[in-house]
Amino acid sequence: MANNSIVNIKDYFSRHNGLQRSNRYKVKFGGIDYFGIDGNNEYQARSAVIGSRAIDCVSDNLTGYGTGRVIPRYQKFVGGVFLVFPVTNDSHILTLFNNWFNRLHSGSRSAYGGGGLGVRYITDFYDDAVFNVTMDVELLDPNGGVNSTFRFYEVMPIETMPIELNMMENNAYSVYQVLINYKEFTFYPSATN
Repeated sequence: MANNSIVNIKDYFSRHNGLQRSNRYKVKFGGIDYFGIDGNNEYQARSAVIGSRAIDCVSDNLTGYGTGRVIPRYQKFVGGVFLVFPVTNDSHILTLFNNWFNRLHSGSRSAYGGGGLGVRYITDFYDDAVFNVTMDVELLDPNGGVNSTFRFYEVMPIETMPIELNMMENNAYSVYQVLINYKEFTFYPSATN
């Protein structure tokens, strides 16, 4: 029989170092030095939404009730990581992601390295442009220490949302919203990663 007394509830959260606050996190990128941005790899995201994780299964079709057991076949990551960044007056985050997109697949007018109209597309080898790129989302304690880390591998931006400019809101700031794709991730439940 469950005992939901306030003492037990407080004891549970005390044993597990309290509750993780959703507004305490950092976003870091690794392996993006060639995107034309300074060496600082930590970025202040206004929000970060980590997509869902699912296991795809196949039936073993053994005799018996229904289709038998389902066997895990592979895992899939649905929705990527959706990041929202405030845009600063120096367009730092816009420059980062526009250079990143151009590095992955640039058109004729914005070809990486000034390709011009004669060069339709420039795409690096996967190993250079994606394989070594990582992203860490660090969950922080109230003092700024790292509680745990999601580390995403083979990271690349795949879509941005429309950039809204609006004359009707006096003090609103611009935001840049981007969807990040990745191959897999690891979770480190402590600062030792």
